[in-house]
Amino acid sequence: MFATLNKMLDRLESMAMVLFMSIATILTSVQVVYRYGFNSSLFWVEEVVIYSIICMSFVGASMGVRHGAHISVDVLNAFAPPAVNRWLHITAAALGIAFAGFMVFYGFQLFFSTLGRGQLTAALRLPMAWFYLPIAISGLLLVVRYLWVIHEAWTKPPVSLAEELAAAKDKLV
Repeated sequence: MFATLNKMLDRLESMAMVLFMSIATILTSVQVVYRYGFNSSLFWVEEVVIYSIICMSFVGASMGVRHGAHISVDVLNAFAPPAVNRWLHITAAALGIAFAGFMVFYGFQLFFSTLGRGQLTAALRLPMAWFYLPIAISGLLLVVRYLWVIHEAWTKPPVSLAEELAAAKDKLV
């Protein structure tokens, strides 16, 4: 079940990242052409590009957990035996779940309170609440990804940092 969900999320996140990056790239290029080619600009492009980049960062947070790409301090991992490293990974993932839980709770709270106030974006005149929704959705994705990290740490045999570095080096080649 976890493996199927993980694959689905990988595909969904990849498609979302391509979509948001394409929107930002194409609209930025169009804006440059309008500005320097026609000495004019589209008033709404900047806002769409900013929201696309924000959405990319939230999707990227989940992808970072999946691929182990977040910044971390590995001092304890370097000196601890593999069995302790397993618990360090599980503890770090549990703290990540707590943080993601706050994102989900306060993200949905922000979404619903902004939706109730009827606040609109400056240029697009769309409900601002919809641009706060990625906070909560990203939190949900992070919870699932951290649960995957816990599952992997629990089910796979513990390895030393040297073995992890050797495996990472092989991936780069």
